[in-house]
Amino acid sequence: MWAWGVDQHARFWVRRMLFETLVHRADAELALGISPHIDRVLAVDGIDEFLTNLPFASSFAPLTGQLRAPDRTVRFSCTDGAGDWLIGLHPDGFGLVADSAEPRAADATVQGSAADLLLLLYGRLDRRSDAFRLLGDPDLLTHWFAHSAF
Repeated sequence: MWAWGVDQHARFWVRRMLFETLVHRADAELALGISPHIDRVLAVDGIDEFLTNLPFASSFAPLTGQLRAPDRTVRFSCTDGAGDWLIGLHPDGFGLVADSAEPRAADATVQGSAADLLLLLYGRLDRRSDAFRLLGDPDLLTHWFAHSAF
């Protein structure tokens, strides 16, 4: 089964479509003025799925190919429980930092609830909203969000 992400099995599509559907449900709710409710565990898995697969999305999201920086890091951190992702940006690309055993300071950090972070990553919320706490380099965050959409 062809898949564009890390997981090259049919199960890739089940997980991918779960989050695609969830985000479009949130779109419908937002259009109706309803605040979307997203289960926290599901939101954490959705963030992980998005950030794990984003480095492989350049065939249909060409701006992700420009998501590079000279050894910088961006962190997304949940304020409502476990959930922390550190992304390394390098001159030749980007990806999740696998070794997160030791806490590392990031060059830029976005903190928010898991549900809000998921909607932020999908471009449904603005990072400047009161739902988020932004720390570190604002230009790096601008670079991230300008090149991470798909």
